[in-house]
Amino acid sequence: MEVKLSEIFRYEPNVLQYRKESLLALDLKMEFVERLTKHLGLTFVENEKEEGNLCYAQNQNIRPGYRMVFSKLDVLNYLDNLLQPGIYHIESDTVFFNQSMDL
Repeated sequence: MEVKLSEIFRYEPNVLQYRKESLLALDLKMEFVERLTKHLGLTFVENEKEEGNLCYAQNQNIRPGYRMVFSKLDVLNYLDNLLQPGIYHIESDTVFFNQSMDL
């Protein structure tokens, strides 16, 4: 699934270029999260960790094939590993999400 950065992040319309670090600090658009949920076949969770929960569904050490959920942190970690340091044009640069993406 190829996605423009402008489809992933909420951004100021008058700011079109972002350094990698600034880009990853932006909020995710819920429309993108819903699209990624369908693409991956996983459920999005708002809360990344709950204290005292014995369920391993959200554990970062679970192999991707066994995961049932993903979070904002998973998306940001994926993008952090994918994007090289530099400046990105939010309306024209794109990223690719594999269906079996290793979050």
